[in-house]
Amino acid sequence: MNVELELLMLSDWRVGTGTGVPGYADRLVQREAGDASTAPAAPIVPAKTLIGVWRDSCELAAHALDSGPSGIWHDWLDFLFGGQYSADRRHAVRPAALALDGALRLPGRLPELLRTRPEVAWAATFRKPGVAIDPRTGTAEAGMLRFEEMARAGVTLTGRARIRGFDELDQDQRHAAVGLLAAGARLLERIGGKRRRGSGRCRLTLRGVEPDFAVLARADIAPPPAAMPYRVADRPAPVPVPGGREWECAELVITVEQPVLAAATVQGNLVRGEAFIPGWCLMPEVARRLGGPAHALVRTGDLLVTAATPQSRGGVRTLPVPKAFVHAKGTKGVVAGNRMAGDAAVGKSYREGHVVPEGEEAGTVVSPDFTLRMHNTIRDDIQRPSRDVGGVYIYKALAGSVLRAEVRVRSDLLEPGWQKRLTGRWRVGRSAKDDYGQVRVEARPGAMPSGSPKSMRGMSSGSSTEEGHSATPGGAHGEGNLLRVWLLSELLVRDSRLRFSIDPGDVGRALEQALARAGASGVTLSPVTEQQDGRIAVALGAHRTESWHRGWGLPRPTLYGLAAGSCLTFEVSGGPISPEVLDEVRIAGVGERRAEGFGQVEIDHDLLLRSVGDMPAQGVSYGEPASDVWPEPIRQGEGGHAEGRIFERAAWRVEIHRTCEAVMAACDRRAEILPVEVTPTQLNGLREVVREPSMERARNRLAWLTRIKAGRPSWPRKKAETLADLLDHPDRIWTLLGLPEERLTVTADGAAALRTELHDEAVRVLLTACLAAHSRERAEGDAE
Repeated sequence: MNVELELLMLSDWRVGTGTGVPGYADRLVQREAGDASTAPAAPIVPAKTLIGVWRDSCELAAHALDSGPSGIWHDWLDFLFGGQYSADRRHAVRPAALALDGALRLPGRLPELLRTRPEVAWAATFRKPGVAIDPRTGTAEAGMLRFEEMARAGVTLTGRARIRGFDELDQDQRHAAVGLLAAGARLLERIGGKRRRGSGRCRLTLRGVEPDFAVLARADIAPPPAAMPYRVADRPAPVPVPGGREWECAELVITVEQPVLAAATVQGNLVRGEAFIPGWCLMPEVARRLGGPAHALVRTGDLLVTAATPQSRGGVRTLPVPKAFVHAKGTKGVVAGNRMAGDAAVGKSYREGHVVPEGEEAGTVVSPDFTLRMHNTIRDDIQRPSRDVGGVYIYKALAGSVLRAEVRVRSDLLEPGWQKRLTGRWRVGRSAKDDYGQVRVEARPGAMPSGSPKSMRGMSSGSSTEEGHSATPGGAHGEGNLLRVWLLSELLVRDSRLRFSIDPGDVGRALEQALARAGASGVTLSPVTEQQDGRIAVALGAHRTESWHRGWGLPRPTLYGLAAGSCLTFEVSGGPISPEVLDEVRIAGVGERRAEGFGQVEIDHDLLLRSVGDMPAQGVSYGEPASDVWPEPIRQGEGGHAEGRIFERAAWRVEIHRTCEAVMAACDRRAEILPVEVTPTQLNGLREVVREPSMERARNRLAWLTRIKAGRPSWPRKKAETLADLLDHPDRIWTLLGLPEERLTVTADGAAALRTELHDEAVRVLLTACLAAHSRERAEGDAE
């Protein structure tokens, strides 16, 4: 069930990032992910923040309804929001049924429009000064002045939530779940930082549901479902028998809509995700969407999912950078040399990254974007972050990228058109119930991988072809019976004692078994480790994969193997090895857990023996080109119109003050407004004019001030008419100021409405600024 959320901010608010910008603010508000080089993104309320305060409100309601710290309503609380962290690991933490589709954001097209209007985007927030108070003296401490960024009040942020498994609940259970959420929403009054000091007052409204608050007064409340969140079949489905060795393929184009935290590595309080999405992270969603025999095909290895890697600017799927490539320090985007091709360049081996394997961009290293977000876990009794319950931690997640993966299955084992079932929105990776993990997937039929066009895959060891080269792998390069293997994913193999191994000999035995399964029995592979003709034969890296079993709520065993990008060389004896056999190995993989994307290899790829001189000189950073087309402004009645008007008004006021300062600094422009022939006392009378509460009273007072009176200098008639015209004519002030109205508005009727609304304020600001500058200039002249 989907629930529309509306969060109305009744006061200025802030949900901080935990960071600051020197010279601007010590604490920044949380904003949408994306490029902020031209304009800051729109402020948001992260889903984690809303979930936290919403749970606190529901805990308060549950405590009142149960008359204590436990009871049926606390069971519903755990069902909706999940179990909490506990040092007691004897019981698995229950997953939450309530999930949010990302952060709460400004409605409609307003966030996109703010990216094209920097002046309006900056006006969405303001800086608020603060100091630290010495508890002994009660005065401000020296050197403790700070500036905090605050978002403006009056805006409504929208989002969407859903209760997983809601359709499986009976009527009484549905009323109880919705009733508790609605009661918690009524009790939620503040959110974000400084909420105990006046900031963050809000009102949360649930749309799309009609809560029955009478259920809260009932004594016979239906309990929530049992804690086991996943159903397990009594017996597995039968395994289909493949009719041949042919494969079908679906290419997945994955657009990251929310940051994805996949294959995360914990380093202190930093949780660092990978620059790609592993196949084992995509496999559960693939099997669920395909259904039927898909789970059985996974067990037999007849269905597999490759890792989703970033695509290049040209839309080409990238592969892990070979460990044989080196780069200069601090310049990972440029390949400095290929040690397998004999390049003498000195540099560091690539530990991560992806390279374009073919086409005009071949050899170009692609770097996707990441986002850093700080989070914390609040301890209930002290209401502050504490290490006991998680404390402060940082997520570094993949953001704003397009990735490509493949789903491969034996032919005729799934119904025709099975690729279409994979299209849609997925939730993948860690923390996928709130701010992370939402991606848009487009599935389409794809071509099966084949060998490099320059590789020669012959029939047997020592045989020859018409070209005069050895027909064994590697023969196209004139180097005898050599087989070069490039790992496209982590490889899991075991030694003689069944331990995970990274020894090239164990890799060779696993590859022999893969060749035998593909139809090339009797092939023997001997690892080559010595350097030949200035070329290295092997470049290895190790990798540990840590994952979590959601069904059990426990960590999985560590998977230790060779890292993606590792390069190995083997000497081949025996045979024959046909091209079809090598293609089968490329598709099906090598080693263990191949269905989850482990063990993907490329054999004798041309890129491994290409010198860096034949590659592009510079790498490219992943990113979509900026568009110069401005979107249409928001029309009245469209979502985001009211919020856009708040930001426009603030932007216009900032620009009015800035322009008036420029006018007061220019003597010639100031002289067009103020008459210098009258006395200072008469000029000071203008201050009383602009202080009048209405323009009607200001015009009457100006007429009285500029009237002819005996005994004093008369006002120049032309200057008096200019001042009167400034008060009377609605467009005179805007012509004089010349504001860039197009850049200061995001609504269609914004310019016309703000011209009328801010006319009186603009006149007062301009005259006050000119009078202050004139008085200062005259005082300086008298002092000289």
